[in-house]
Amino acid sequence: MRGKHSPGLALSELLIVLAVIMTCLALAKPDLLNLASRYTLKAAAREVAMDLQHIRLLAVKEKKTFQVIFDSNSYQVIQLNDGIVAESRSFSPEYSGINLTNASITFDSRGTSNGNSVTLANGSGTTKVFVAPTGKVMIE
Repeated sequence: MRGKHSPGLALSELLIVLAVIMTCLALAKPDLLNLASRYTLKAAAREVAMDLQHIRLLAVKEKKTFQVIFDSNSYQVIQLNDGIVAESRSFSPEYSGINLTNASITFDSRGTSNGNSVTLANGSGTTKVFVAPTGKVMIE
């Protein structure tokens, strides 16, 4: 014969399981928010690095000197030979909360650079994009 207990779960057991799950989610939430912020920072750094590589190749292709001037959330690409703004980009729409250091990076017609870096920052930390004097672009 079977006892008085049914094969299902009691309401009190379900409430205890729900309380444990809610506690775990409450503890994990700050880490998940920080993870998203770090991912956004790394994605913005990769995009800046790709843009710098593109500008380096453009300088070699057109046999002209280009300078990238960074502002707090945007940058301009200026063709120094003619003083023409070749490109302009704002990071606000795609990467809100990302701040760029005020820096200037120059690529000459051979693809070499002045060897500078730009720092990207948000609430989760900072990341640097380095440009070596040889023109190689690296992310810290």
